[in-house]
Amino acid sequence: MTSVQIAETVEELQSYLGKARADNLTIGLVPTMGFLHEGHASLINASTQQSDLTVVSIYVNPLQFNLNEDFDVYPRDVSSDLTLCKDHGVNIVFMPSEDEMRPFLSEKPPNLGEIVEIYEGESRPTHFQGVATVVKALFEIVEGNYAFFGEKDFQQLVIVKQLVKDHSLSIKVVGCPTVRETDGLAKSSRNVYLNQNEREQSVVIYQSLMAGSEAISNGETSIQNIELLIREVIETSPLANIDYVGIVDPLTFGTPDNITNEVRLLVACNFGQTRLIDNFSAKREVVSNQ
Repeated sequence: MTSVQIAETVEELQSYLGKARADNLTIGLVPTMGFLHEGHASLINASTQQSDLTVVSIYVNPLQFNLNEDFDVYPRDVSSDLTLCKDHGVNIVFMPSEDEMRPFLSEKPPNLGEIVEIYEGESRPTHFQGVATVVKALFEIVEGNYAFFGEKDFQQLVIVKQLVKDHSLSIKVVGCPTVRETDGLAKSSRNVYLNQNEREQSVVIYQSLMAGSEAISNGETSIQNIELLIREVIETSPLANIDYVGIVDPLTFGTPDNITNEVRLLVACNFGQTRLIDNFSAKREVVSNQ
């Protein structure tokens, strides 16, 4: 198996990608903050299947951490990251320093509208502006054909798609399904922060979303009833501290009056010092009278 290339500067990366473009190769980008796990691997696999060449960026973006968040202790393991990239067929890993990225970051954050002020945006002010600033810079540096993001961060996925549309960027954003542990907990770099009791009880997030999805599938149309059901399931865990429960239109992120079409069920919940998010798609089953 060939070794993975590493670029620490934009110049190195663009030189490498320039040769690929000269050969008319398609380029896929997987933006990450490192500490890679099976969820990231699934994004990489999607890229290697859809693109001729795959770039993984590893950059712990200080702009997307709010005060009192975990930037300084955010888990890092470059050696493990590079092994995973190599094992999954990544061609080049872009690992810029903050100094290297700084000239490419817009001083004025992209205007993303009301979506950055609700749910994750309300709980983590400036978070999405920080994400969008760095993602836009990465898109412009790489000039790839595709970018792959996980559906676990569903609000982020919607915002990145909006960013591409608003700035007429010539890259297609591809959303990939959430990868889960055997008990349903969404894979996340932050799961390592959970102690044993918290980890055992954190499964209630998945169970609550399953319950909400099943109720909608069975014909429940009330937003309030579904939100209450999700909360009741989570509250069976003594360690769970709910941040928000939401039900939104997957395209507009607005809250419908009632459930008639597909919706996204959103949950953010704290277990001790660890904040976890997850979401589910849910849709009413259409029963034919014929």
